Amino acid sequence: MNNNPQYSLLNKGRTTMYISEKASRIRQREAQRARDNRAEIVRARATGQVTRRDLVRWGVFTASGLLVCKNGLSPFAKSAFADVPTGTPRSPLYGARKFVTKMPRLSLQHPEPVTKYQRGSETDAKFGGAFAGEQPARRLSYHTDFSSFTGPILKNPYRNPITNKGPMEGRPPGELFAHQRWDEFFPKVGYVFSLSQVASGQSFFPGNGGAPFLAPDAVWTYARGHTPYTSPSGMLPPPLIKGRYGEPIITRIYNNLPTKRDQNGGFGRNQHQLHFHNAHNGAESDGAANVHHFPGTFYDYRWSTTLARRDKINPDALLATTGGPDGNGGIIPVAGDYREYQGTMWAHDHRFFFTAENVYKGMLMMINYYSAKDRGNEALTDGTNLRLPSGKLLDWGNTDFDVNLIMSDGTLDQ
Repeated sequence: MNNNPQYSLLNKGRTTMYISEKASRIRQREAQRARDNRAEIVRARATGQVTRRDLVRWGVFTASGLLVCKNGLSPFAKSAFADVPTGTPRSPLYGARKFVTKMPRLSLQHPEPVTKYQRGSETDAKFGGAFAGEQPARRLSYHTDFSSFTGPILKNPYRNPITNKGPMEGRPPGELFAHQRWDEFFPKVGYVFSLSQVASGQSFFPGNGGAPFLAPDAVWTYARGHTPYTSPSGMLPPPLIKGRYGEPIITRIYNNLPTKRDQNGGFGRNQHQLHFHNAHNGAESDGAANVHHFPGTFYDYRWSTTLARRDKINPDALLATTGGPDGNGGIIPVAGDYREYQGTMWAHDHRFFFTAENVYKGMLMMINYYSAKDRGNEALTDGTNLRLPSGKLLDWGNTDFDVNLIMSDGTLDQ
C-alpha cells in the first residue's frame, strides 16, 4: 500500500474518471437500445401489427399517446447506472457546411382557373390551364358514381386505377361528405398536387450528393401536378399557396405513395388526409378523422376563403373594410367576422394516429391568406391596408420582404 497522500488523491481521481467513463458507455448502450426499441414499436404500429390500444394496455403508451419514460423505451429516462448524459451522438453532416448555399424559398405555386361545367342538375368545377386534363371536381364524390356502377370492377370508369379496388376519389359518398354550400363558395382557382416519395436529387444536404440514409421512403412530400404513380416526384422545399378572401380554392391531392404499408422507411402511414390548419372550411375538406384516402386515389379539398360566423356577423358583406384584394387596388366584399382575419397558415397531413409521423416525413405546405387589412402590398394607402413590409410590384401577395419560414425537427432515421 502506498501511503503517499498525493498518490491516493491522484488514484481516486483516476478511479472516479474510469467509473464515470464506464457508466457513460453503459448509458450510451442503454440509450441506443431504447432508440432501437422505440423504432421497432413505431414500425410495428405503422404496418398495423399492433394498435395504439394494444400499446396503452401493455403500459408502453400513456393514455395521451406519449411513450412511457422508462428504461428500455426512452433514451431520456433516468439511468439505473448513473446520472450521466444520455450519450446521444451528434447527427452526422456528411460533408454539409453551415450557410454555404442560399436559403431555399418555399415553392410558390401558380393557381389555374376553374370554370363551371353543367352536368345535368349538378354543376362541376372544370380545371383549366396546366390542369386542363383533370377530371372535373364535383359537389358529390366520385365514390357515389363508383358505387352506382353495376358492371365488373375492371370496367368501372371510377375505380382506383392503381389497385383496381374501390373508387378513384377518397372522399366518402353521399350528401354527408358533399362539398357544403357548393354554389355559394364555387371554386374560382385550382391546384393539383401529387403526394409521393421524394424525387431523385432532392436532399436536405445540398451540394454534396445528399446523405446515405435519404432513401426515397425517408421523405414523403408534394409535387405540382398529377405525376406518374411509379415515379417518385416529391419536391423540396414544400409548396406555398397564396390565397385571398373571396376567391374559393379547389385543391386536389393524389396519393402516389407505395401501396405496401411496410415500404415506409420505418415510420409513417401511406394514407393521407389534409388539414388546412385554422382556416374556416367544411368538415369534408378539413381533415376529418378517419376520412383518409389510399394510394391510387385523389381527394378534392374545397377551401371557402370566407370568414368565421358569416351567417351571424356582417352577413350581407356591407362592411367596406371586410374582404380580400380584388386585383385592382380595391376590395372584394366578404361576409363574416372582421376580427377573424387569418394570414400565415399551413396545411398538413391529419391521418388519425399518424399525424406526427407523416408530418415529420414532409407532408406539409404553407398557405398565405390576403385580406383587406393585409394586401401584401406596402404601397396601398387606402386607410385599411396595414402596409406591412412585403413589396409593391403586385397588387396583392408580394413576398419580396415577407418570407415564409418552416421550422421543423424532421425525423429522417432513428
